[in-house]
Amino acid sequence: MKNKVKKSLFRLYLIAFVLILFFPVFSWAQGLMFCSNDSLVAKRTSYNVFSNYAPVFKTHLLISFDLLLWDKDHLGYIFDIAGKNNSYSLSYLNTNDAAYFNFNIDRVSNKLKIPLQSIDLRKRKWIKVKADFNLANNTVNLSINNKCYKATDLGFGGQLPTKLFFGKNQYYTEVPNMAIKNLSVSDNSSSYFFPLDEWKGNSTHDMGGEAIGVVENPVWLINDSYFWKPVFKHNFTTVAGINFDTAGQKLFVYKKDSLLVYNTSSNSLSALHYKNKLPVPMVLGKSIFNPKENKCYVYEAYYDVPKGKTSIAALDLKTQRWETVGKAVLQEQRHHHNTFYNARQDSIYLFGGYGSFKYYNSFYKYNSKKDQWKQAYFKGDKINPRFFSATGSADNKDEIFLFGGYGNESGNQIIGGKQFYDLYRVNLRAHTIKKCWNIKPKERFVPANNLILSADKKYFYVLCYPHESAKTNFKLYKFAVKDGSYEVVSAPINVTSEKIETDINLFYDHKTEIFYCSVQEFTNPQNSSIRVYSLAAPPVSAARYLQAITPKKKTLPMFLYVAISSAAFSSIIILVFLFKGTKKSVPQKIEEITEDNSKSIPGHPPDIIQNNAVYLLGEFLVFDKNSRNITYLFSPKIKQLFLLILLHSKNGKGISSKKISVALWPDKDVTKTKNIRGVTFNHLRNTIASLDGIHLVFTNESFLFTIDNNFFCDYLVICKEVDNIITGNNKQVDKYYNLIARGPLLTEMNEPWLDNIKQSYDERLIEVLLPQLEKLYKEKNFKQILELARLILHIDPFNDTAFKYELKVLKMLKGIEYSKKIYDQFSREYFKSLGEDYPLSFDKAVL
Repeated sequence: MKNKVKKSLFRLYLIAFVLILFFPVFSWAQGLMFCSNDSLVAKRTSYNVFSNYAPVFKTHLLISFDLLLWDKDHLGYIFDIAGKNNSYSLSYLNTNDAAYFNFNIDRVSNKLKIPLQSIDLRKRKWIKVKADFNLANNTVNLSINNKCYKATDLGFGGQLPTKLFFGKNQYYTEVPNMAIKNLSVSDNSSSYFFPLDEWKGNSTHDMGGEAIGVVENPVWLINDSYFWKPVFKHNFTTVAGINFDTAGQKLFVYKKDSLLVYNTSSNSLSALHYKNKLPVPMVLGKSIFNPKENKCYVYEAYYDVPKGKTSIAALDLKTQRWETVGKAVLQEQRHHHNTFYNARQDSIYLFGGYGSFKYYNSFYKYNSKKDQWKQAYFKGDKINPRFFSATGSADNKDEIFLFGGYGNESGNQIIGGKQFYDLYRVNLRAHTIKKCWNIKPKERFVPANNLILSADKKYFYVLCYPHESAKTNFKLYKFAVKDGSYEVVSAPINVTSEKIETDINLFYDHKTEIFYCSVQEFTNPQNSSIRVYSLAAPPVSAARYLQAITPKKKTLPMFLYVAISSAAFSSIIILVFLFKGTKKSVPQKIEEITEDNSKSIPGHPPDIIQNNAVYLLGEFLVFDKNSRNITYLFSPKIKQLFLLILLHSKNGKGISSKKISVALWPDKDVTKTKNIRGVTFNHLRNTIASLDGIHLVFTNESFLFTIDNNFFCDYLVICKEVDNIITGNNKQVDKYYNLIARGPLLTEMNEPWLDNIKQSYDERLIEVLLPQLEKLYKEKNFKQILELARLILHIDPFNDTAFKYELKVLKMLKGIEYSKKIYDQFSREYFKSLGEDYPLSFDKAVL
């Protein structure tokens, strides 16, 4: 009996292990979207599931997949499968708002007509489809969202060679607006699973990494969930603002005289004129949308002069008519404050902000009867004064979440500010505040205005960026409500934030499940540009995207993988029982050898080796996130491409594809380098996939790397410190000698495009190092002088100043004979390199 129990328990453990092992693989698939009838025939998508061969399925065939279908206008083919005598198709037709699946024997008869609900025909609503072919009995059971339909007399003949196509195929060109993922094709003896989680290219891979299928004109959905897609841009010569109509699925931009409306469902832009004049003279153009009233309240929290102007007005989005609400203002300007409603949406609240050299933490509630911003007082935990916070609906009614910001405990800007990474629950009914958590992230950032709570209320999304830089970039972050654990879930967008009026907002369309980000950049208080980007939900983490773009490695078939994993798991269980209760220590020598092998490299001091590190000074070295030396992965061409982009990313501008082609393939016509350039880029992405904190992006027609604090590069560190020293912000260069001492920039590379970069680095570095010699000489720090002088001479072999200080110290420490010997060696090298005698005699050099 005990043995049976043990076996049953073991089976449960094994099943759980296998489910845990494979569940993430199945749940991560993003899918393939098809170019449909809206495209030219040549541009429509065709997916040949088995392109290299057609496996013959006998007795039984099961095809299952997840399907997105949002077409309300067309006839189109979901899939078509060709047998020996007939072909069979699942088609779709929507006419007069009635939608149907049709299962057909092509060119013979319609066997099934299955009605579809309009609620299922949405771009983010996955439909589960299963087609179970009984090849012996000539029947098919078709399951749509677990509802079954049966067709008979299909004439399979006992087997079916699977020439399986989705979308455009050998017989039909009509393709509906659709996407598929998690495709499974199997019979009693063989099974194929295609996650369709590729990010580029025309090949599809099974779970073993084998390229089996081919897609023409693919659209890989993972890119829509990682890269922000630009959908709208407009320049304005007057103050304008932007908000989101959650009921009508519309982004709208309000100007002084008219309204621009971007319909997110139809991707169309229209302009509407107001029925009356906007009564609010806009300065910052802040607003809050009330979905209950379908009105947008535009307000100014502060006017300089004159007083008494209309400060709050409401626009009815249905009638385009403005209603004057009031003239209330605060005593000071509140840049980057937060605005929100209570649950009943009948009271507007303001929190925090910056103005008059102060950070604020006051809550104000608008009293419409008295036309006043009246301070609201809360009990509980204190929120320190700040601006750049994010607010949004919480997981409980009448509560909002307030996250992060920049400020200090006193509110006085004179003593400086710091980033806050804390979350608060603010109850607007009970007027209480509760602090949820405070975290310490690796990187520095502030959030944008809005936070969006996930559907399961376990997470919230917010745009974050380092606000202290004029040229910065922001990414979407996903935070856990429970403990503040987080991950970055988008590629970055570059922003120029020269003015404090620059405004960034995050919106979410619950119907289409798409995030929208608006970026408003100002060149002066009136002139601005508004850009809008979209990102499909659920967003993809950077780690997951990098995993998707890593080349798929061929592995064992699924059943063998499961079997081997099961055996390994069994072995672990057995070993646990065998060695339970024993106490045997591992020899210390083994531990030391393991540590040495993973951490040390001959010829390089251990203190400069770290994970996610690239060294450009002296010998080129790269270490991945696990501290492994991966320098060997950088072939000459990949290395050149990597360095081209990295060195041009220092100023945040990047480098164009044309300049890359000219630098790497100077003997080729630029127009003919597209393919080889694409292949090299693909290799580069794969090579840096094991590095955290560095991401390759394409923006403003240029390639560049975005870098966060997880990534280390000695050259970038030194350049930053040199800039600080030159501008007087830092005087401590000596702590970086160990990095500088590795040598000049990229010693082993002599490419022409590197010359100016090397020269600029050498000149700026020596400009910083030379004054240190005199300082150290006055302090009689002779050992440091020798190290620094040799360091300078390593960069500039004939630098007079460094050579003189070296001779002076050597004369004092080792005598005149030794210093004269060094002088003679220097003079010989000088003549050999420059063809003339060194102009200073020994006596003058040591003065």
